[in-house]
Amino acid sequence: MYPHGADANVSGVTFIRIGKSVPAPSILLLETDPVAGDTIRSALTRAGYTVASTVDVEGAIRAASEHQLIVIDVVAPTRTAPDACRELRAAPGLASMPFLCISQSDDVEDRIKFLEAGADDVIARPFDARELEARVEALLLRFQRSRDIPPTSMDTGEVRRGRRIIAVFSPKGGVGTTTIAVNIATLATQLHPDRTLLIDLDLQFGQVATHLNLPLNHSVADLARDEEALRDLDLLRTYITVHPNGLHVIGAPGSPELAQLVTARHVERLLATVIPGYDAIILDAGSSLDERTLAAFEQAECIVVPITAELGALKALHTVIEYLRETGDAVVDKMTLVLNGMFPKEPLRTTDVETALAAKISMELPYDALVYVKAINEGVPVITGSPRSSAADRLSRLAGMALAGDGPATEPARRERRRGFGGLLRRGA
Repeated sequence: MYPHGADANVSGVTFIRIGKSVPAPSILLLETDPVAGDTIRSALTRAGYTVASTVDVEGAIRAASEHQLIVIDVVAPTRTAPDACRELRAAPGLASMPFLCISQSDDVEDRIKFLEAGADDVIARPFDARELEARVEALLLRFQRSRDIPPTSMDTGEVRRGRRIIAVFSPKGGVGTTTIAVNIATLATQLHPDRTLLIDLDLQFGQVATHLNLPLNHSVADLARDEEALRDLDLLRTYITVHPNGLHVIGAPGSPELAQLVTARHVERLLATVIPGYDAIILDAGSSLDERTLAAFEQAECIVVPITAELGALKALHTVIEYLRETGDAVVDKMTLVLNGMFPKEPLRTTDVETALAAKISMELPYDALVYVKAINEGVPVITGSPRSSAADRLSRLAGMALAGDGPATEPARRERRRGFGGLLRRGA
């Protein structure tokens, strides 16, 4: 959580991150019940947040720009809480503001009303203060990038919260995407037993279950057909298969045609629901760039992109990067490039690859003719099945880099990037 280990005071909380003092997140509480309001305010201020209150929707609209999140609880009898949520969501400038609504009962229909009214998350009474804190943190985490809010996790120079959602994607199949996702998830499970979730979003031909030798009873397609489970973490857990090492897994559909059952909205809803329940969420995003993949990218804090040193893979990734940049998407800034050594003698040098993509390679995985195939055939991740290998060492370092948030993301593009790639194409012709 944000505040653990920090010195906090209710009147002016600050946290230290990378040597700089930054203000604690500010939360606006819409509340007409003084007793209930005091309970919520006390829980959030103890957690290190600053909290302001208002008793009506109009006041919330006027004050919203000064805060990073709105909590909606009991409202005036002339409005229902979902109505208040709907009015706030429709107000100018509040379309991208995160809303946490408090339901007065645990009835599923009541929570659905809030979600349909525009709530980003719903918590039902009675709730534990720790759950409230976790829900608030999750919402702030999700909306930080889109609102360009600096992260507010405490950092003393020794401890950092680290990343929570990591996607692994490559526009070319067969370059190690699933191997990397499975090994990152395996290391994350060692750090967060029973608090790490691996989701196979390679929806047509996902092989996460194969890489883990894990029989699945359900898939993400089954989950997509259960709207209640998509909104309720306890119900959603019934679709999860737990690996003997403690890793939680949601597998890909067993047949390609079932992929169409999963939409971008399902991906968004799924991630919103699981965030409060897990410390690390790893997404195998496959190799198809569509609305579902982009929805995963939007939520991810880091996108690990494996590539190989051959022109086909580089051209595919170059095309994706150009597309994302031209559409003004900030996804490229989240990318961490990994050069996977799939050839005994690489046809291109690392510097050639960096020049072609106008970006730095963050990690190189070594060529190994046996270790990777052995891991897939046995269904045992490299870092546990061949722990003394150089491949395991590099994969562990990559996993640590991705999870801790210490690794460099893609550097800003050089303006001559088109010319550089064209030179490589001419050289390879």
